[in-house]
Amino acid sequence: MQQATRRIADLHAHSRGQIFGIGHGVMAMRTEKACWLVGPGQALWLPPLLQHRARSHGAIRGWSLFVDQNRSRILPADPFLMRGTPLLIAQAERLSQCSSGEVWNDVLARLAETFWDEFLSLPQASVSLPLPQDARLRRVADALNENPADGREQQDWADEASMSVRSFVRHFRVETGMPFSAWRQRLRILNAQERLASGATVTGAALGVGYESLGAFNATFRKITGYPPSAYAKLCRSDA
Repeated sequence: MQQATRRIADLHAHSRGQIFGIGHGVMAMRTEKACWLVGPGQALWLPPLLQHRARSHGAIRGWSLFVDQNRSRILPADPFLMRGTPLLIAQAERLSQCSSGEVWNDVLARLAETFWDEFLSLPQASVSLPLPQDARLRRVADALNENPADGREQQDWADEASMSVRSFVRHFRVETGMPFSAWRQRLRILNAQERLASGATVTGAALGVGYESLGAFNATFRKITGYPPSAYAKLCRSDA
């Protein structure tokens, strides 16, 4: 799968499970409960019948494989991210090429089995941006998603949700599994990743998501993603 322009898929679901991998670019996936950002070398598991939206940020290159209902049952009922090995990526790319009419034979069947074994052996990461389901908290989450640089304090957001600060803090943690401050930090970094993948400079991405200190942005970005911002931008734009 390769697309030279931005890819947008409206809300939809598949009857089978899906494993979606990215070789170049960045793809954002969103369900009712959470958001994921799939970058180069990563793959995302989507269970059968899960409603989701997708959008890329510029050109992308990747692969997609579908998993039947029986095999899907042994995987988690929630999405997860993973980092692919060179072996898994090579297998996935080869298998994805045979979805357009190629006759399924014993060679491809064996390749599918070795891909499955490799896939099951790799660590599963639950890193995502959980979304609150409470309508009051969702209003706050949506506002910050629209403008991650919004610098209002916790008291202001509690007022926005028509809640006391104590109630806001407690309910936000219960709904997302994260303190509000950590959730907002992760939102900002995910948004910065999207900006970098779209061609923004490191300084532009930092300022765009509300960081006044480039040093603080670099440190937080590296802590959450494992990459310095400049290296992440280069990785997203590399066609390797």
